[in-house]
Amino acid sequence: MRQALFFLLLLIVIFGGAIYLKGSQMLDAIIPDSKIIKALGNEGKAPELTGLDGWINSEPHTLKELRGKVVLVDFWTYTCINCIRTFPHITEWYEKYKDKGFVLLGIHSPEFEFEKKRANVEAAVAKYNIPYPVALDNDHDTWNAFQNRFWPAHYLIDVEGNIRYHHFGEGKYAETESAIQQLLLEANLISIDDVIEANEPPAGVDFKKIGTPEIYLGYLRINNLGNKDKNIQPNAAYNFSKPEKIEENRFYFEGNWNIRPEYAEFVGGTGKITIRYKANKLNLVLAAAGDKEVQVEIKVDGEYLDESNRGKDVTIKDGKSILIITLSEFYNLVDTGDNYEWHTFEIIVNSPGL
Repeated sequence: MRQALFFLLLLIVIFGGAIYLKGSQMLDAIIPDSKIIKALGNEGKAPELTGLDGWINSEPHTLKELRGKVVLVDFWTYTCINCIRTFPHITEWYEKYKDKGFVLLGIHSPEFEFEKKRANVEAAVAKYNIPYPVALDNDHDTWNAFQNRFWPAHYLIDVEGNIRYHHFGEGKYAETESAIQQLLLEANLISIDDVIEANEPPAGVDFKKIGTPEIYLGYLRINNLGNKDKNIQPNAAYNFSKPEKIEENRFYFEGNWNIRPEYAEFVGGTGKITIRYKANKLNLVLAAAGDKEVQVEIKVDGEYLDESNRGKDVTIKDGKSILIITLSEFYNLVDTGDNYEWHTFEIIVNSPGL
């Protein structure tokens, strides 16, 4: 990776003499230790946004048109929990610096087919209070132009159109904000007085305590199915029996399920999905066939949820924990706070269409 030749010149007159400082030496000299921003590299010209299927919150943009501004390109998809946890932080950067020459572009590159639906993305933008421009990259043309492979992924672009910093995944919020400040400072879009100490916020989740991986229920990436059977065929209904035992980090179907490429569909009778998991939150991507309402019941450790452990999308009605599914989206079903112990989760469905 080439290092940027970022030279800044400071003239200090001391008893008739002159001292010339450049690069990070200058920053060390004039910015307090707590505010020092480290020099960034140069990863080359950013590729142009391409093949987009529309915009939300904005008219269309191009990176060429945004030259002269510092641009953060954020690749995300609306059912990605790692993306969702970044929203408060990147929205805060947008609000802090949007009037100082900073532009934030959310590039929505879907993981699943249903995430290509504009109405679903618009609902997510509203749900998570996303105020900045969002582009629909349904065919991954911009994703591929950046040679990106991750959700979320942040690419920071300077006023000349060069990628100067990138970060994949959650975290490093202070480092990323410091990089934004550096590029704004380099371009004289902010002054030294505008540089603030960027502090890393506490993590919203303790990853070391989570003992269960991400799990897929569609046959293209199905993993951790506990009640396998050689007679199960893709795209065909199969009647799963109640498992004799529940193992950790395995999920189990009961009732009639049709295993599709990206999802499993319940096709009638009474059904259930059970999983033994270790985490403080359990989230599930759910949809209703034909956008018709489907109601399910949720239990943990054999009991209905209550106010102490229900997820934010679950309601308590007549002593039962209920979830009503309409839109295809990410649902938070269980939240046990600081409790990361092993639990057994059940979602019970009594009508087809889930």
